[in-house]
Amino acid sequence: MTPHSLIELTESAPLSIEFATVLSVIEAHYEYTPSDFTNGNTHNLAGTNEGSCKIFAFAQLNKLSQEATLALFGDYYRKDVLENPQGEDHANIRNFMVHGWSGIQFSQPALAEKAPIGRLTTRTIAMHADTNPAGDIFGGWVLSQMDMAAGICAGQRAQTRVVTVALDGMSFIKPVHVGDILGVYTRIVRVGRSSLDVNVECWVRRSRIGQREKVTEAIFKFVALDEHGKSIAVPDLDDLPHYVESDL
Repeated sequence: MTPHSLIELTESAPLSIEFATVLSVIEAHYEYTPSDFTNGNTHNLAGTNEGSCKIFAFAQLNKLSQEATLALFGDYYRKDVLENPQGEDHANIRNFMVHGWSGIQFSQPALAEKAPIGRLTTRTIAMHADTNPAGDIFGGWVLSQMDMAAGICAGQRAQTRVVTVALDGMSFIKPVHVGDILGVYTRIVRVGRSSLDVNVECWVRRSRIGQREKVTEAIFKFVALDEHGKSIAVPDLDDLPHYVESDL
């Protein structure tokens, strides 16, 4: 599940949200820094009540309403608190119900979106000609940009012609819109005798200057070929020209 789909659940099916799922989504997509935070009349030291810290930070970053934020606590909110209104447990939930966002203060940012992994290989702007009838950029266009960047990365590492032979783990996370700057990041994750696997991540800068978001990722598999179209061994790192960086 992505942060986008989780946020959609707070509107379409809030009763289905589980606390553990929320934390797994946050862990997968954000870097966490323990932070002191105040919630109404409750002060939480850094490293304590980290589930609450992560959820409030996530909700604050994504500008969620008080109701949507409470839904992220799952059964702790729905059962432990709502079904026992006079209880004294789950102080952070109960304080947030009373004070809302005006009571939340962090000593430092607790969450930051994870940065791209790999080298920025290509960058382009999504244009109107590449949209589907709904106005979103065609997935095939994004895929072609990924294949192009992956081919550049694999070709530099192999120092010869390479061909795409497979695609694994393709996952569209968020749509690409007209005007977004699409940056494609690549890194070699496996080198065989004549084959290479390239991890590819696509990130967009919304409307050219807006927030950066990860939109898709996949692993592209290539085979290195000689001038006759036969597979050829990929050179060792020590045999590469000086201008080829080892982390490609």
